[in-house]
Amino acid sequence: MTKLMTVAELMKEKQAEILEVWLEVIDSETGAGARRTDLLMSKAELRTEAKGLADALTLAFAAEDYTDLAAPQFQPAVLLLREISASRARQGFNPTETASFVMSLKSALLQFMQQEFKGDQQHLNNEMTKMNVIIDRLAMVTFETYAITREEVITEQSRSLLEMSTPVIKLWDGVVLMPLVGVIDTPRSQQIIASLLKGIVDYQAQVAVLDVTGVPMMDTKVAQHLISAVDASRMLGAEVVLTGISADAAQTLVRLSVDLSGMRTSGLLKNGIKEALSIIGMAITSKDRAS
Repeated sequence: MTKLMTVAELMKEKQAEILEVWLEVIDSETGAGARRTDLLMSKAELRTEAKGLADALTLAFAAEDYTDLAAPQFQPAVLLLREISASRARQGFNPTETASFVMSLKSALLQFMQQEFKGDQQHLNNEMTKMNVIIDRLAMVTFETYAITREEVITEQSRSLLEMSTPVIKLWDGVVLMPLVGVIDTPRSQQIIASLLKGIVDYQAQVAVLDVTGVPMMDTKVAQHLISAVDASRMLGAEVVLTGISADAAQTLVRLSVDLSGMRTSGLLKNGIKEALSIIGMAITSKDRAS
């Protein structure tokens, strides 16, 4: 009796043919998703991904324990799928689209398996079970990687937004301004201090004006964050003028017994700028013009 080949042997022997059918299945099964894929990556890129995964899966299908993704035979496929999923997550693919890319291989392989194993239904069933378990488990890898990558992307975007929301502006030689907008929590306070210190060093500033007009809530924690920024700036030899504290915020800080006596403060930004200039020995003057 002729020994029937395994799904791993089938993948190895007819990989080129299976790859072409797989790409056709991807195109036909995903419909609108295929059009989105065309927008997010080229046909050549898709083929490269599929070819690389087909190579890795040939080894995975040969694993004796096909339920153990930690087995050495699975590592090339798992690593490659993590790379593909992470890359696709950053390109804008959703997790279902990436998982469907992997799952669609089932339809392509089944066509070849039914033809090769038609003489032994039990063998076909056994190899189909192996194929389904392996591909399903690998598809789950794409979901896990997508979740991790999206968290990384969100963190990166949040960090970029923090950097954009804490600009240090050079007002004059020796004077910089940092306007603050939004809630100041502990992570953001660290970003504020880092940006402020970098601005002081980059612009060789003697005075920094810290404007909190756009900060919606002033409480003990926010005040402590600001005090930390002032103390850190002084260590670099720069004075800080705090501006933009509203009457309500001032009352709140007094009620909370927050001591800002060690700070230079000013209610209005323009007055704070005047004080900053006076610290470096300059003044804003106006000249009356005769009519």
